[in-house]
Parts: sequence; C-alpha cells; structure tokens
Amino acid sequence: MRWGTVGPVLLIVGLLFLFLSKAGEPQTQYAPLGAYFDYAEASVPVNAVTPLPPAEFQAIQRANADRSTAQIDLVLEAELYRDDLGPLGAELQAALDYVQERTGIRLADRIKLIISQDAGCGFHGLTYSDVRVIYIYSCAGVPRQRVVNIAAHEFVHQLEQDRYGPPHLSADLVLSEGFATWGAGKYWLGGNPDFATFARQYRDTGAALPLGTHYASVGAGGMNVLYYEWAAFVDYLLATYGRERFDALYLTGGGQQPGAAQYATIYSRPFSQLEAEWQGWLGQ
Repeated sequence: MRWGTVGPVLLIVGLLFLFLSKAGEPQTQYAPLGAYFDYAEASVPVNAVTPLPPAEFQAIQRANADRSTAQIDLVLEAELYRDDLGPLGAELQAALDYVQERTGIRLADRIKLIISQDAGCGFHGLTYSDVRVIYIYSCAGVPRQRVVNIAAHEFVHQLEQDRYGPPHLSADLVLSEGFATWGAGKYWLGGNPDFATFARQYRDTGAALPLGTHYASVGAGGMNVLYYEWAAFVDYLLATYGRERFDALYLTGGGQQPGAAQYATIYSRPFSQLEAEWQGWLGQ
C-alpha cells in the first residue's frame, strides 16, 4: 500500500490543535514515517496525523496517569497494546536507555509517549520535541516491537532538542534525521553491523540517492534509502571529524533542507566534497 507524505504544514496544523499557546513558534522537527524492517509497508493517510484536541488529550492523561516508566509517561489512546502494557513500557524505557547511551545525550525531562489508533492502519510517528510529546500511530495487528523500533528514532529527536535547543527545529535534515536514525542503532539495523552496510548495498544495487535529495520527492522506498544513507553519513562525520565539530555543524541550521548546514565553515570543505569523501569511506 502507498502512503501520503506528511509535510511540515500538517505538523504545524496539528500542533495548533494540541498547544494553541505555541501558535507563533517555529514548526517542530518530526520523526520519519516508518521503520519497516521485515514488515510490510504501511499506509499513512494524511487525515490521521492531527493530534488529539486538548480536552480529550487531558482526559487520556488522567486515565493513564499510572502508566509510566522512569522517564516516559505512556498513554494508550485506545485498547492498543493494553494487554502488553507492562512489557511494552519496559521495552520502551530500555530503548530510551540505549539511545541515551549511544548518543551521549541525557533526557532533560520526562516525555509523554502517546500510542494512538490509526483508522487507516497506518504506522508512523511524530515528535513534538519542544513540548516533549511523541505520538505513535498504530492499529491492531502491528507488533509491539515495531512500536519500540520507531520510538527509538523518535526518542533521539527529543534528545536532539535537549542538546541543541531551538536550532534543532530548523536543522539540516541530513543531520537531524541522520543522527536520529544513527542513534536508534540496533533498533534500525535489522541485524546488519552498521549503517554503512546499508549504504554500500544501495550503491551496489543502484538504489542509492544523492545525500542532498529531499525525501518528499522520492516516495516511501526512497525515503528509507535516504534515512539509512544519512545515518551512514553521520557515522562518517562523527568517526572522521569528531563530536565537537558535528555539534557545531548542527547548530548552523539549514532550514530543514538536506545539505544546507554550513559544512564549509565547520569542515573547510563543501557538502559535495564531504559526500564524495564519504563515498570513498564506504569503499573501505
């Protein structure tokens, strides 16, 4: 099944419904639409991505007040995973512990993770990082491990907000999505040793895309290729130039456009040259 691309405009609309007091703030960075691994691709209807109205949201908060972990307030909107609540909460906290260790970033405060019913049985997540709310849209029949997989990526988006602050909301997608995918590590690697393995496979099969491609133009399959390539590129930057320079680059922004951060300023070489060097690194 095919799904519609969720654009930044829809995210702004959704945020207005949930947090009216934040109407004038920049749009919040959001997580990818799927981490599919061996599961079938999901359908993500555009009309399923608007967060709950405030009154309903508050009612769910009260009803689910006891469903929490060390750092996560877990909210179940419907009957989804209710029988698996204990194991799911433990698995989500374990994923959060893992990504904090992998990224070297500690969560600044608790987060709220809402598992919401998707009438179209799509599966995707949205992270409202400036208000510390993560939505995962799912339906009956989607394995809870899949929820944990995508939550791992979205947790990293919250960690990005906590480390970089407001500049995260306009970060270069190569960096924000690449770091979130890289940070999810084993939850997205599907048994492969690293993200470079994916990038080499894409290159060798002709599926690779230029790093500066925007995912909105390439469909579901291309989007997943880009996220894994971006993760491999982030791995290259960290391994080659270190965390301090990566952090400095992240803070230069980029208007959520791939490759638009100030690479030349930080690394003394343009994005295109770094991409070429990364390609050589993949060949090692």
